[in-house]
Amino acid sequence: MTRLPRQLMWAIAMEGVGTSRMITVYARHGTRNLNLRPPHRQPTAEELHVAGEQLRDIPRSLLFLAVFLIPVPGFVGGYTLAAIATERWMGNKIQVLPTRFRHILKPKT
Repeated sequence: MTRLPRQLMWAIAMEGVGTSRMITVYARHGTRNLNLRPPHRQPTAEELHVAGEQLRDIPRSLLFLAVFLIPVPGFVGGYTLAAIATERWMGNKIQVLPTRFRHILKPKT
């Protein structure tokens, strides 16, 4: 329990790193269409896939961080529990928590 705040701060930092990498990959992909970079500097399909996953994580991250910024007692814990319960109930069909937060907040089963 004492490591949780440190892990959450690390997850926030890693979301920022992932977002900056995503922007770089999409910028390189955009320059391909303009023929500004040589073909060997273009992003691979794997890089584009990872960037797409990070792009899908942005709305989840914003919602999760907005909940933490709202100064309503009990709302953060309630949202987190509801998000975890929804993900378990729906399986992998709906993902409410960001990827890096999911690994911290969901216990390993």
